[in-house]
Amino acid sequence: MADEIVDNIFVTAILVTHDGATYLPKSVASIGSQSRAVDYVIAIDTGSTDSSVELLKNAKIPVKEVARTIGFGAAISAAIEDLGEVEEGATEWLWLLHDDCAPESGALQALIAAVSTRPTVAIAGPKIRGWYNQNYLLESGVSIAGNGARWTGLEIREYDQGQHDGIREVLAVSTAGMFIRRDVFEELGGFDPRLPLFRDDVDLGWRARMAGHNVIAVSDAVLLHAQASASERRSIDVAEGFLHRPLLLDRQSAAYVLLANSSWWMLPWLALQLLTSAVGRAVGYLVAKLPGYAADEILAVALIIVKPQQLGKARRNRRKERLLPSRVIAPFIPPRTSQIRLTFSRASAHLRERLLPTPAQTTSALDEINEDEDLLMPGEKLPWRNLLRRPDILTYGFLFLVTTLWARNRFGTVVGGALAQPHSGATALLRAYFESWHQVGMGSTIASPPWLFILGLLSALTFGKVWLLITLILWLGPIAFMASMHNLLRHSVKNRNLVLAASLGYAISPVAIAAINAGRLGTIVVLALAPQIVRFLPRMVEIESFTWRRIAGISLLLTLIISFSLPAFIAFLFYQVAGVVFDYRRFKDGAERALFDKRVIRRGFLVLAPFFMTLPWSTDAVLHPSRFLLEPGLAIAGGGPNLALSLNPGGVGALPWWFITPLPVVLIAALFSASRAKYAAMVGAGFLALSILLSGVAFPARGNSRSVELWVGTFIACATLAAIFATAIILDGVRVRLAKSSFNYRHILAGLLVITSVISTVGISFWAVTIGANSPARVTSNEILPPFLKVQPAIKTLVLSLNNRTGHEELSFFIGRSDDLKLGEADVAPVPDSDVSAAVRNMVNGSGVESSKTLAEHGIKYVFIKNPANKNLVQAIDGLGGFIRNSQTSAGIVWRVAGISEHLTYKSTKDVKQSLPSTDSGAEGVIPGVGTINLAESFDRSWQILADGKLLPSHRALTGLTEFDVTQQSNFILFHNGATRRAWLSLEFIFFASVLLISLPSGRRKRDIADAELS
Repeated sequence: MADEIVDNIFVTAILVTHDGATYLPKSVASIGSQSRAVDYVIAIDTGSTDSSVELLKNAKIPVKEVARTIGFGAAISAAIEDLGEVEEGATEWLWLLHDDCAPESGALQALIAAVSTRPTVAIAGPKIRGWYNQNYLLESGVSIAGNGARWTGLEIREYDQGQHDGIREVLAVSTAGMFIRRDVFEELGGFDPRLPLFRDDVDLGWRARMAGHNVIAVSDAVLLHAQASASERRSIDVAEGFLHRPLLLDRQSAAYVLLANSSWWMLPWLALQLLTSAVGRAVGYLVAKLPGYAADEILAVALIIVKPQQLGKARRNRRKERLLPSRVIAPFIPPRTSQIRLTFSRASAHLRERLLPTPAQTTSALDEINEDEDLLMPGEKLPWRNLLRRPDILTYGFLFLVTTLWARNRFGTVVGGALAQPHSGATALLRAYFESWHQVGMGSTIASPPWLFILGLLSALTFGKVWLLITLILWLGPIAFMASMHNLLRHSVKNRNLVLAASLGYAISPVAIAAINAGRLGTIVVLALAPQIVRFLPRMVEIESFTWRRIAGISLLLTLIISFSLPAFIAFLFYQVAGVVFDYRRFKDGAERALFDKRVIRRGFLVLAPFFMTLPWSTDAVLHPSRFLLEPGLAIAGGGPNLALSLNPGGVGALPWWFITPLPVVLIAALFSASRAKYAAMVGAGFLALSILLSGVAFPARGNSRSVELWVGTFIACATLAAIFATAIILDGVRVRLAKSSFNYRHILAGLLVITSVISTVGISFWAVTIGANSPARVTSNEILPPFLKVQPAIKTLVLSLNNRTGHEELSFFIGRSDDLKLGEADVAPVPDSDVSAAVRNMVNGSGVESSKTLAEHGIKYVFIKNPANKNLVQAIDGLGGFIRNSQTSAGIVWRVAGISEHLTYKSTKDVKQSLPSTDSGAEGVIPGVGTINLAESFDRSWQILADGKLLPSHRALTGLTEFDVTQQSNFILFHNGATRRAWLSLEFIFFASVLLISLPSGRRKRDIADAELS
């Protein structure tokens, strides 16, 4: 019965060509080689400008030439017009073929065999493989996703291993090899003329399904397809193709198919999906630096939206053909979960290929194959002993042991040294970065440092636990130092053991010990990342050869370092200025001026890009230049010039002065070297001199009244890096050179250097795991403010202390809020108010009769002295009026300031004061009447009161606080307007996104992809 039906099928092959001379020889040959011959062939050429028509005529195929602007559907219709009627009793099937496809010899026979036993099937299609790589599977039936994506359900470049074989019901099949009954094709009206090239197959299959016909994919029928139009191997010349861009036409057609065929109640959801997915893909293309494709995505949706009448007409036409309900299509539309799963699968495969590329096959086809070889070879045991003998494993293992013992008191919430209390979580840390007003001291609008944002993002790796992130940084920091230095030296030093020894010395250098023990985050980041910057410095001599992508990548790395340490910006600025001066002296005669300009522009970008990516924090530093010398955290004094001379920054947690390393001596000696070490030594000596000069300078502590010696950890870290680099260069190969010479002073010096280095490394390691483990930055429950002073919000407490420095007592104070200082708050702390400073001085010396009044006006409700309290200071406060001793506990002594000392107070025209309820961030309530409202915060115009829908005028009061004029009784809302802060952050984000975009690898247009890379 099947053979009888086969004999009654008349197959008309319609071949559509358009500049397809590259593919036609193979395509024409494949048609003629079918095991079941085609009954009639006709070719439609759409204005080809190559030799396509000539090739067809030479193959004795009838050719009908039509206009170049005609689409695929119109070309098929033109061919059908010339077809006659078949014999009575025969069923005519149309076999639609592209000029860039080639069916295998059994394809037609398999298609006929499949449809002959399935009378309800009106459309069948082959399994499509790649033209260039025939192992890749392109399609076995096709559908469309809710966002318009062409859905095949296949992985990218998926190998055909028979996993999708069989005859399957599908929504549609590709027009390349589509096998369709002629009567059904004419009944459906052919292809939609609004779909001249792309997605016409999905639309036709959808309409056929709704008309009650079945569509199948037949895996035994195999066809090769080059997808020349989709891969931009030829131009798009159809009249309906706006701008003649393939992606634009494809996306526009996809949106049209979805909106024209879907149920009316799905249209809003589909329109939203199309718009959001188009925007998402456009952003992806912009990141890949393909703005043309990004514009295609947006324009495709726009072209559909601006012509709704076309959609209305299409929906009316389809309603006439529809015989079945829309739910018959549902099984063929991929669910969202399938799309997400396939997206993740493709992304992971792409990353796996990029990060872990498949190694090249090294075995030869001529190698003798012995299937029993594995049985003959004894199994090898893992060489654990050999692994443990490797110098790198031993060195890193030793350092890990040292750092673990050294950090035994830092496993937990670390506080102390330069580290303030960590925030409760990542969201609190990010909120502290974004907020426009900081509750520190008398309030501050100083821009939060970018390192808060970076730590907030990194906290995601520790599940939002900021304390855990800090613990890991302090614990594993030395290992990061060693790995970074190892990565630098292995490119410059041949002796692997010397590289390991130098890297270990860098990881436990005096500056590294001091930075970890005192919680100096800025210096820690510099120590970890500076070697990666140094890798690029030698090549910056010819910086004009750097691509802009590399320049942008270095700028991002610099931004990361500078976000933690502004002194690093000064260090890098000096280097670039020196480079510009050198280039100017070289090209000052006017020769190669263009080369000089290229270098200056690139150096300028490297300097300015980090500056703009850290706005407005960097702008504040320009307005207050001293901040370029300060590092994050609490202001803790350094060790002064004497310690700096030995490359030890000093301060709490630092190595004792008698721990002398040979690095300073080697650094000076390397200045007279004839090798590359000389240049490194020159840079290191410059940073050493700068460290000695600045370490004796005292700066006022941020948010505190006392001054401290400057911490120069960043500059000493740079000098240490240069010294170790120079030492490694000098010692590289020294054993070979000394072995060839007679015994002299060089042998003695080399021996002394090695011995002192070993003693220094062992001594520092021993000190770190013993005395050094009791570092200032450690897990502790000590708090500055007692718990009962943290209960009430918007309460300020004046914390006093007398410090014994250089033989005399020095008063210091700071204003605490409802909690101890958090990370980053010391960096935004304002300069102490002059009135408060005067009141404190008078209070301590016993002459502060008005001190309590001044403190109350500034909202300071309590005065606190932490135990052990200075007796003279306690007696001085007790002897003054206006201070009422509130409590005396083991934590310290607390006085309450007399009078109204609230955060927000109202004063009537009769000078009657009363407090208004408020919080740190704002207030809401009723204003009693005409008068003034005093806000106990430093004056800032962004503090605003909205009373009955109107903003009250504000001005700076005589006390330097914010004051509002009230003209009537009304309801009010107090808030801080953060529009300025948001504007700065938006600008920062724009600069960062721009540089990040430049640094990312560029995507390739489809036309730029080599044929060998296509499927």
